[in-house]
Order: sequence, then structure tokens, then C-alpha cells
Amino acid sequence: MKEILLTILGLLAVIKGNEIVTEEANPAYVCSFCILALGLIEQVGFQVKLESYLQDQCTNEMCRGAVHNFILKMESNLVPEEICRGVGMCQDECFAYESWPVDPLPPQPPAWPIERRLLEEESVIIREMFSKLVHNTEVAKDANMWGRFVSTFGRVVGAYGESESECAHNISCKLYAFVDGHKPLQDHDGDSFATAEAKRLRGSHWRGYDCNDKAGDIYPGRKDSSYDVSVDHNCNGIFGGNSTGSYEDLFCKNSQPRGLVILGDSATAHFHIPPQWLTAQGWNFDQFLPDAMNELDFPMCSWGTGHVTPEECPYQYAIPGVDGVISLYTQLRERNRCNNNDFQNIGVNGARMTSSMGLVESLARSPTADQPLLVYLALIGNDVCNGHPNFDHMTTPDDFYSHAMESLNALDAILPSGSHVVAVALFDGELLYTTMHKLQHPVGTSYKAIYDFMNCEEENPCWGWLNSDASIRANTTKISNSLNDVYQNISDTQAFKNFEFIFYSPRWAQLFSEYAKTGPLSNLIEPVDGFHPSQAGNALFAQKFFEFLETEHPDAIGPINPFNAEIDALFFQE
Repeated sequence: MKEILLTILGLLAVIKGNEIVTEEANPAYVCSFCILALGLIEQVGFQVKLESYLQDQCTNEMCRGAVHNFILKMESNLVPEEICRGVGMCQDECFAYESWPVDPLPPQPPAWPIERRLLEEESVIIREMFSKLVHNTEVAKDANMWGRFVSTFGRVVGAYGESESECAHNISCKLYAFVDGHKPLQDHDGDSFATAEAKRLRGSHWRGYDCNDKAGDIYPGRKDSSYDVSVDHNCNGIFGGNSTGSYEDLFCKNSQPRGLVILGDSATAHFHIPPQWLTAQGWNFDQFLPDAMNELDFPMCSWGTGHVTPEECPYQYAIPGVDGVISLYTQLRERNRCNNNDFQNIGVNGARMTSSMGLVESLARSPTADQPLLVYLALIGNDVCNGHPNFDHMTTPDDFYSHAMESLNALDAILPSGSHVVAVALFDGELLYTTMHKLQHPVGTSYKAIYDFMNCEEENPCWGWLNSDASIRANTTKISNSLNDVYQNISDTQAFKNFEFIFYSPRWAQLFSEYAKTGPLSNLIEPVDGFHPSQAGNALFAQKFFEFLETEHPDAIGPINPFNAEIDALFFQE
């Protein structure tokens, strides 16, 4: 544990003259890293090993003297902020720790169900790329390095074979589709779906897997097919037939199957930073590489498209009536096995309504050849949440309306007839501060102090709601409500050809109040950022969101397939 933390510190800091400074980087990020890293170092008390490590990096006596002075500052029990200012890594007056030393230490976080590591030999080129990025090398011009990078990522996620798509031999095309188009990096036939083995990098963790990645007309959600009945043309696991016809026709044709697409932000993608990365007791960094390849997101465990076992997900506190991973997708599949594998999570960290067209353009669906869709437009925070210390960067109702209508009209042109689009209201963000501000953050200080520290550094994910100023929180809620009114106006005044528009405004406060009878409300919120829904929060949202559809809009989820038991017996018995 200690050696890894020392390595991280050594990579991000170099010693020059009488100061410890960093390579070119955002000063706020440098300062934040210094304060939080020193907080961890001092909480576990291994300054001696730190001094030995840093001395080994020195090439002259001046450097060694700077290291010794640095360690003396730590041993004098100074607050981490004062040490970081003393060595030149902070130039502001921002404080994360209200008192020092931390007492009591934060408890060890609940253990991950399993440890997930990449083989060392597969990570060399990835670390090489990260190193070049850190040192501001013009990576984009290094075609050979990018080629090795893409090839290595392909091996890591288990994708093999020659690509036959239009991006097959074009690195720029591959990277554009992945980074800007939010498409799988490994997609051999260009249908926007990756193989089951290619899980990360927008692969099958994010979308149903492609059961034939060399045929562009075989993919999840396909309705029509000219293939023989022995071919699983829509990758739902149902193929073959008997004397009366194909199993696909017998079991699925009249069952009203549908796919699921979630267009949204980091809450859609299930953003999660493991608390083990920032907690002194039980510290580990084991999941960094695989998590980085999923953009620190866990779509396979999310409220929309969760589909894996609990052992593959962050720790989940108990939710009444929930056993294991639950999502809208698992409930749609439970209702109709013909929906198996037909999902797309197009959740993008930082997405807001003004960028929603990029999400729509990432959606893969044919209006004529594919099954209808249940689409969730779930941009529940970023239109009022950002790090700017003012209200000027929040989306106005007029902009929200124009971009929403642009995206909805675009959806109307590509969705099969009979689809449904559910727009989820923005979250009641004041619940976050009310729930968390008095509690202890994994780094040892209070959430209130962390929120205000991030605001001071202008790197808070939501200045408006994660703020100790009640008037700022209240005004942010007022703006958020005005954007929800836009959704209501669209619901009241607009009609679309190929889908029914549904505005869903969850009673967030009531949902939290009901859970309070079961456990601490903090169970529902991510412990590191104090902002996103936790694994338990995702499970609760999935449960309640689906109950709304069952009660108010059953047409959106379709009937229960009477052939489910027969499909299970033939295809899904374990």
C-alpha cells in the first residue's frame, strides 16, 4: 500500500532547487492533489519511507536538503495545506481540513466484492501513453504510439481479429468514434456494438454484445432478418426452431419486444470513485486501470443498464425488495426474455441538455429494421451543476427548450414507431448537502469542508448545490425547477410521430424519506464526491423508476411474455 502511494506522489511531483513543484499542470489540481495526498500520508504515518523514496530521486545536495525540510514540516504536524504552501504547490488560501490531526480516522470502506487487476505486461503501453500526456507531449502526432495503444487496449478487453468496418485501418477514425461519438473502440463490422469479450472502452459493459462482429446486419434489437433460423440475428440468445416454425417467431414476434436506451450524464453512466483510493485505513489502488478504461463509470451496474453480478460492482447497501443488481434493463428482461441483450447506455460524464444531440447521434437504431425502444433522457444535474462560482454558466430555460426539441425531433426521425421517450426531471440537489455536509468524508475532514474547498479551488462538480451558502443552493433549485417546467411544457404542447413523450418528475424527497426508515440516507450517495447516486442509490432508482412505468405507462414496458419459462428452459438454463 505505502509503496504504491509513494510511487504516485513521485510520478506527480519532481524536486527542483528549494521547492517541490510539478510539471505544467492546473494549479488547482496540483494543490488539491498535494493536500489530499499529504493528508493520507500523515494519517498512516510513514514519513520515514517517504523521505527515503524522495531522496532517491535527487541528484544534488540542494534537492536532498529540500526533501529533508519537506519531511521536517510534516513531522511538525502542520496542517497539509500549510505544508503544500510552504513547498510551492499551493498559492491560494483554500483549506480542506477544519482541524488537524484527523481524529477519529475514517473507517475502512466496505470491501470490494472482488479484486480486479490487469496483467502488468498488458498495461505497459497504456502507462506510456498516460506518461506522455502528463508531460504534455504531442501524443496525437505519434501515430506509431497510438497504433500500439489501440492494439494493446484491444488485447486488454479481449477483442481479437481483423476489423472490417470503415474505421478498420484509420486510427483517427477509431479514436473519433470512441472519444467524440461514444461508440465502442473495438467494433469490427461498424454496427456500434462490440463483442461480449470487449467489455470496456464503450464495449459490452455499455451496450448489448454483438454475437457476430463480422456481420453488420446482426446486432441487438434487429427485427427483420433474411438469415436461416439457426442464426441468432438479433443476439438475444434465441435461435433455431421446431416443426411449427422458428423459435424467434413463436416466442417473440407477438410479444412486443423492445430495447432500452439511456441518454444521460455521469449519473446515467454510474460514476464511481472507489473510496479505498482516498481512505487511509484499507487504502488500495487496485482497480485503477480497468476503471480508467470505463471513464470511472460502471454502466454495467447502473440504474439503467446494470446486468452483471454483484461481485463485479461497487459495494451495495441493502435496498428493501432488491436482491443483487437491479436496473431498468433487468426488469425489462424479466418481463420479456426476448428483450435479452438489447440495451445501450449512452451516459457521458459532464453531459447536459446543450450537448444532448451528441448523445442522440451515438444511438444505434434503424426506424424500419429494428424493434421499438424505451428511451430515457436523463440529464439530471449538469445544466445547473458546474464548478464556476456564479449562475452565469447554468442553462437558461430558452436554451434548454431549443436543445431539448432539437434532440427530440432527431429521435423522432430515427426511432421505430411505437417507441417511448421518458424525460427525467432534474434531481433535487439540496438533498445532497442536507444529507452529507455534517458527515466525515473518506479523507478525514467533513463533507462541508470538502465542498467549500472544491468551491475555493473552482473544481466542484456542482457549485450551486454542494455549497454551504443556503441562498446559493435555493437559487440553484429555483433555476432547476424552471428547467423542469420546460419538460412539462413540452409534454403539454408537443406530439411526436414515432414515440410517446413522457415527463417523469420523481418525488426525490419522498423517495429519500422512505429509505430513511431502512438505513442512513448517505448510503444512497457516492462517498467520494458526495454527489452521484451510489450503488444502493442506483438500485433504488431502478426500482422506483420501473414502478412508475408499471403503474402509469404500462405500454412503455410491454406485456409479460407468456413464453418466458419455455425460453428459459431452452436457452437460459444455467
